Amino acid sequence: MKKQPHYPAIAGTIFLCLRHTGFLSLFLLSVTVCAQQTTLVTGRILRASNGEPLVGASVIIKGSTRGTITDQFGRYQITINRPVELIGRFIGFQDMVQPALPKGNRSLTIDFRLVSNDMQLRDAIVSANRVDEYLQKVPVAASVISQRDLERRSTYNTLEALNNVPNLITDSWLSSQASFSIRGLSTVFDNVGFESTVALYIDDAYFSRSFAFNSTLMDIERVEVLRGPQGTLFGKNTVGGVVHVISEKPEFANNGQIELNYGNYNFFQARAKVNRELIRNKLAVRLTGAYTRRDGYINDKIPTIEAVNKTDFYGFRGSALYTPTPKTTITLRGYYGKDGDSENTFVYSSKPDNDPVGVAADKGLNTSQNVPNTFTRQQYGTVAKGEFKLGRNTLTSITAFNNSVDTYFGDNDVSSANVSLWGRTQQLQNISQELRIHSPRDEKFSYIGGLYFLNEQVGAIDTFSLQKDFLPVGEAILEKHVPNGELFTSEGYTTNSTIQSRSMAAFVSGSYELTKRLRLTAGLRFTTEQRRLSYWQQISNQFVNGQPLGLIDIYAVNVGEKSTPVERNADNNVLTYDLGLDYRFTPFMMGYAKYVRGFKGAGFNTSVTTDPDGTGLVFKPEFVNNYELGFKLKPSERTRFNTALFYTDYINKQELLDQGTRVRVANAAKTQGWGIETEFSGILKNFRVDVATGYLHLRYIDFPFGTDELGSPVNYAGNQLLKAPNITVSVAPEYTIPITDQFRVFVGMNINHTGKAFNDISNSALVARQAATIVNGRLSLAPRNGKWSVALWGKNLTNTLFIQHGWEYDWGNQIAWSRPRYMGVEVYLNFL
Repeated sequence: MKKQPHYPAIAGTIFLCLRHTGFLSLFLLSVTVCAQQTTLVTGRILRASNGEPLVGASVIIKGSTRGTITDQFGRYQITINRPVELIGRFIGFQDMVQPALPKGNRSLTIDFRLVSNDMQLRDAIVSANRVDEYLQKVPVAASVISQRDLERRSTYNTLEALNNVPNLITDSWLSSQASFSIRGLSTVFDNVGFESTVALYIDDAYFSRSFAFNSTLMDIERVEVLRGPQGTLFGKNTVGGVVHVISEKPEFANNGQIELNYGNYNFFQARAKVNRELIRNKLAVRLTGAYTRRDGYINDKIPTIEAVNKTDFYGFRGSALYTPTPKTTITLRGYYGKDGDSENTFVYSSKPDNDPVGVAADKGLNTSQNVPNTFTRQQYGTVAKGEFKLGRNTLTSITAFNNSVDTYFGDNDVSSANVSLWGRTQQLQNISQELRIHSPRDEKFSYIGGLYFLNEQVGAIDTFSLQKDFLPVGEAILEKHVPNGELFTSEGYTTNSTIQSRSMAAFVSGSYELTKRLRLTAGLRFTTEQRRLSYWQQISNQFVNGQPLGLIDIYAVNVGEKSTPVERNADNNVLTYDLGLDYRFTPFMMGYAKYVRGFKGAGFNTSVTTDPDGTGLVFKPEFVNNYELGFKLKPSERTRFNTALFYTDYINKQELLDQGTRVRVANAAKTQGWGIETEFSGILKNFRVDVATGYLHLRYIDFPFGTDELGSPVNYAGNQLLKAPNITVSVAPEYTIPITDQFRVFVGMNINHTGKAFNDISNSALVARQAATIVNGRLSLAPRNGKWSVALWGKNLTNTLFIQHGWEYDWGNQIAWSRPRYMGVEVYLNFL
């Protein structure tokens, strides 16, 4: 019989051998590794609707506390040694669970495509400190209009995008040229020598004049509105705040979208974008385009004039994202846009006590003008942004070039009488460079500092003429008969302005954690500016028997000559600063207090003048002291509440005086006021509501302004600031109805109420913007993955009309009406 081996003895012998030969630990490690082989799981977390990466999303092993987050490309990696379930998670999206089964593999690839979750509020991102941060952590009064908001509210231009921001109103009484007013401080395009009081940015590129700011939205990631002075970090002309449009960056993914809209007034809009990854995780490009066409809502009785009363725009944008190393990101952007025709908004309103030219006021939205309102604009520019990691710090370089040229010509009296014609060609060209470096924002001490340079040239040529029907108005003003006036046909003037501007600044802002809850922030900015104006104005008279009739002398005189223009300088060297404290009561509740000293540089009156020496061509800089208390609360993923209370004190506030044919800027010696803003967002099951309210009480305290007809001094003290409504209220309810597991219906409204606002410093009721409530709505059908959508939308459903803007002229008043009810259908498709 064969003898069986004695296994315990053999095992003991092997154990002793391994122990004495030093191989015991190696043997035990090998057994452990063979028993628990490690598998590396990698993949990406993407948005299901278009395949774009979600940065900062989480991947967690179900039933454990172990997990990781995605990088800037949406990538993650995690190790496992047994079959598990992985949870992909991102705020505002539904969790997705994926099984991870090693099965002897040393690596697995598992991607997550997350579907939007309407049951949670997404964390809004804002760059108020020139770096991306969560809105609830930034001690600034800010509103963020997200891409979701733009889609759900059927937003097709910048004006519509800003309807839900408290203490902000918008106007557009010339085609494609927008005006913004934040806390009673507005942008204008009536005077090229008057820079915007609200700073306008597109992708970190600054636009000093609103006439160069493209109002048609294309591939927009979000629109940020920072209320109150932001001069330390954003610099020039931010006493009112900042409107910053941020476009989508190229993503390391392949996707695209097509959107088509059609509505009444022959409205048609097509927008499309395509994103392509050319080199994996290295190079991606995005191309976008838009075309908008719409007939005007003011009806002109003359067919040839009515034929050009429309909006016609097309534009393109291209961008590239290059990441040669994990520490270097380079983004290049370029754009081109062209406006073709002008959509008229004006009608003649005569005067309440008489008809200066014997013409009755226009009725409703109907008019009869002498010449068509024509408008063309061409814009193009580039922005190059580089971000370089230097240890824990980041160096950012932004180089921008922008060019805009537009030409307008139209019937200046907007009546059937042949009284006056006016036209303007204006151009802006600038080159800017910014360098800044910042530390991580979550450190005990964080900082940001940098240098800024802007070189700019702005120019305008105004042409104006008085026509034959002006004669009775001129004789009434002169209080005398004009000899040979019956022979009068035309007199006019030409005004030419060129502004060379150079601005340089150095800035630094630091934040120090005094305690775990209390943080101190302080900032300084030194700005030096040099501006030079070249100005000349020439009148043209009609001569009868060798003598000029001289009617144009009422409004203009000769100032300088084309060969020897009048020159003026406006230089500023100013230190501005801010100081603030914020206290975190809980991780979800913050309060802050801040003080900001801001300024806006001196400028030029470039419109028509009756001063032959040009002594009033320069106006003084303005300064502001702003005090603010704020509170931010987000107790859950379904509720958010923010509020801010502020007090503002202005010295030499710059105000635009639009007095018929005379447009100039004057300084109000003292202006004060206060206001409050609140914003609330809440979700309950499938219902969401966003509510924003604003209240303003801003008054001129001392504003002497010449004398009246009796020679008595005029002071506008006590008057309300122009374009500063006392109240703004926005309510945007929406309801999502799941009709099957795969489809849902969305019903949303957008109700906006704006209180009475004045369009001039004298607070004339005749041309004031009356209080009005506008109701918009949207009904759409879409699958849960958001791949496509079909929607019906309506704007101003109650057909409420209000005066956007108004002017008082010697020959009669004119007003610009708001847009009446318009409706349409929208179809969009996301593709991969």
